[in-house]
Amino acid sequence: VPSQPTNLQPAHVTATDIELRWTRPSHQGENIISYELYWNETSTGKLDQKTIPEGEGYKLKGLQPNSVYNLWLAAKSQRGEGAATAPTAVRTKQSTPGAPPNDVRAVAIDSETIVVEWNPPSEEKQHGDITYYKLMYVNNSRPDSDATIIPINSPDDRDYTIKDLKKWTEYRVWMLAGTIVGDGVKSKPVQVRTDED
Repeated sequence: VPSQPTNLQPAHVTATDIELRWTRPSHQGENIISYELYWNETSTGKLDQKTIPEGEGYKLKGLQPNSVYNLWLAAKSQRGEGAATAPTAVRTKQSTPGAPPNDVRAVAIDSETIVVEWNPPSEEKQHGDITYYKLMYVNNSRPDSDATIIPINSPDDRDYTIKDLKKWTEYRVWMLAGTIVGDGVKSKPVQVRTDED
C-alpha cells in the first residue's frame, strides 16, 4: 500500500471552503488511484470522509464559518489504503452572522421612551466574534427605508433606551448583529406604542 502523503496544508481558506495541497507519497506501492480525505469540526467531533481523485490538491466546500477543522489524508492503491497523515488543524474565516439577535423585545416606559432588549444570535450562527449591533426603529406609518439606525458598538450590551419619541405613537423596532466582516441577518420587527402621557 502507499506510504503517507506529505506536506498536507491549506493553500487558501475562506469562511466556507478550505483548499488543500499536499505532496504525493514517496512510496506509491503501485499506482495511487485516489485519496481518502477525513475531517471533523472540533466543536461537534463529527467525522466526515470523502474519496477524492488522484492529484495534489482539493477544495473542501460547504464548511461552517469561524470553525476549526482537523483534516487528514491517506492515499489508496489497488492493494488498499495507506497510512494517513497527522491531522492538520485549520480555522475557516469569519463571516457575517447567519441569524439575527434573539429575543428582541421593546417596551414603552413613558410617552416618549422605549427600552429595547435582546440576546446575541445563537453561538453556532454567530460565524465570528460579534463586534457590534445595529438597532433600527421607525414610525409605523413610514417605510423601513426611513428608519433611524443606531450603532451599538459594545457587543456586551443587551439593552438600549430610545428617547424623544412621539407620544401615543406606534413604532417598529428591529436589530442585527455584526462581525468584522459586516452586517448579519435582520430580526423580525416588533411593534410598540409609546404611552399617552
